[in-house]
Amino acid sequence: MEKINWVRVVLGGVLAGLVLILLTGLSTVLFLGRQVLRTAALALRPSSSGFAVPLFFASVFLGLGILMILSYAAIRPRFGSGPKTAALAGFAVWFSAVWLALTGFALESLAMGRPYSLPAGPILPCIYLALIVASTIVGSTVYKEERV
Repeated sequence: MEKINWVRVVLGGVLAGLVLILLTGLSTVLFLGRQVLRTAALALRPSSSGFAVPLFFASVFLGLGILMILSYAAIRPRFGSGPKTAALAGFAVWFSAVWLALTGFALESLAMGRPYSLPAGPILPCIYLALIVASTIVGSTVYKEERV
């Protein structure tokens, strides 16, 4: 029986999270322009409140990376190891995140009593699908199961 190797899940998750941070920055420059990246960098820089905001966003991305690799580790015994399984795990995490976001927008729209549109239209979820799948594939290269 194979068990989940938690050390490898965390290491692969941190790698996937770092790749996701890097790809998010690159995609922001490519698709939204340097001015948007500059604005985001200014908003995330440490201020009088300290490192709370940048630390929060870094922890969200790293936590998402760990969740992606944990999903990969969970489905790996059934689907086998490799990039196809990692892409499937990344898709599952992306789908869950998009579902939660769309539910939040729908609830906010109901609460406000008027239609509330998505911030960047449909292109942003499509970009994040590619980013999350690519990050999961990179992070999954670190994961190996421990034998019992």
